Amino acid sequence: MLRLVRAYHRGESDQVSNVALLWIIAALSYLVDPFDLIPDKTPFLGFVDDAAIVEFVAARTRQTLDDFMTWETTTR
Repeated sequence: MLRLVRAYHRGESDQVSNVALLWIIAALSYLVDPFDLIPDKTPFLGFVDDAAIVEFVAARTRQTLDDFMTWETTTR
């Protein structure tokens, strides 16, 4: 996800829809935001909600992520 956002920001890849990009940026923001549903200080559970959000967004944007990985491996 992070590589996709970087490539999009650099103008290297523009094959991502605005909706998918928004979902991905939201998931990455949630991941680094210290104010989560379950605080990261809580052992184990603090990271479960982060993982659940990332998994949800990965499933929702699976085709975009797969297309990006294909693009990335064929152009570099």
